[in-house]
Amino acid sequence: MVVLRRDEFLSRYEGWRAFAEAGLQEPPEHRTLSEIQSLTDGTRDDYNERRRQYHSTFLVRTPQVKRILTSLWDVLDANMQGPDRVKGAAVIDAPPALGKSTVANAFGREFHLQQIQRHGALLDDGSTFHLPVCRVGFNGNMTTRALNEAILNFYAHPAADSAKNRSLRNRNLATVAADCVRRHGTRLIIVDDVHFLRIHTKEGVAVANELKWLANEYPATFLFTGVDMRETGLLTEGRVKGKAAMSQTARRWTLLTLEPFEPPPRDGGKTWGSLLATIESKLVLANAREGMLRAESDYLFTRSSGMIGSLFELIIRGAARAIRTGEENLSRELLDSIQIDAAAEDRRATLGADLAVMRSARK
Repeated sequence: MVVLRRDEFLSRYEGWRAFAEAGLQEPPEHRTLSEIQSLTDGTRDDYNERRRQYHSTFLVRTPQVKRILTSLWDVLDANMQGPDRVKGAAVIDAPPALGKSTVANAFGREFHLQQIQRHGALLDDGSTFHLPVCRVGFNGNMTTRALNEAILNFYAHPAADSAKNRSLRNRNLATVAADCVRRHGTRLIIVDDVHFLRIHTKEGVAVANELKWLANEYPATFLFTGVDMRETGLLTEGRVKGKAAMSQTARRWTLLTLEPFEPPPRDGGKTWGSLLATIESKLVLANAREGMLRAESDYLFTRSSGMIGSLFELIIRGAARAIRTGEENLSRELLDSIQIDAAAEDRRATLGADLAVMRSARK
């Protein structure tokens, strides 16, 4: 039987701590192609593995990301002022492949490290882990019981085991979960993929009400991520018949959005070009050259549809192949042979034609 390790999941405290406290990975040293070839097989394999891991984890703080991080600190700092005020929540709303979960995790990591530095890694008598952040995710069949079990599972509480907690009512489970939040000093709860909530069902309304109760009961700020959040019904100001609680949610949640990048011709390629230049500066490839990605600005926009998630997948996969084949460079030919997500591939032909028209119109 395969045993799942808890430190491999961000939805478990062991995995979250490992992620948050590992820090950002330092870039491996740059080597020339001849230096790489002169390494022993084992040393070369280790070097290449470190480069692949680094390329898959570095974070680029775009203007959109910086704006959202600033707003998140505003919400969280306001909520830390006292227990007597109604706490607001934040939701990052964006289409797939724009990095909303990445932004939420990056913010959670910053807050985790800040709180550990300020209050220490252990609480009380030194026997209780300080866990400033709890991170859970919604699934396609989220219920109030499943929500509370997910929170308890993060803390490795025995009551998280459905087979053992049948005697506990939902409210009792919620109370136990709230005790975990307080005992471990949790002040930020990240809930990923909240768009899976089916608000137009009886259970969906119950979960929405549970979230409202938890926001009042917990001494923590909630940060949600989702897709088309206004369409879920959670932010409809009560337009869903008989759902006055939704109106309260809309008044308490701050909606933060991530937008795709504008096509390069519209702003002279300044924002998109700046992003590509930043990525270039972080790549550790022997034959990389300055301007390597910026020279392919329109091409890379066409391949990714302006979605940073799709762009990073193209770059990460391309860099991995460049390392594996010894090309050590992201040429157009190499990138053209890399397949990424279906949505980006489907838009490739039409978007390329649209960019050509925009370029012609500016001449």
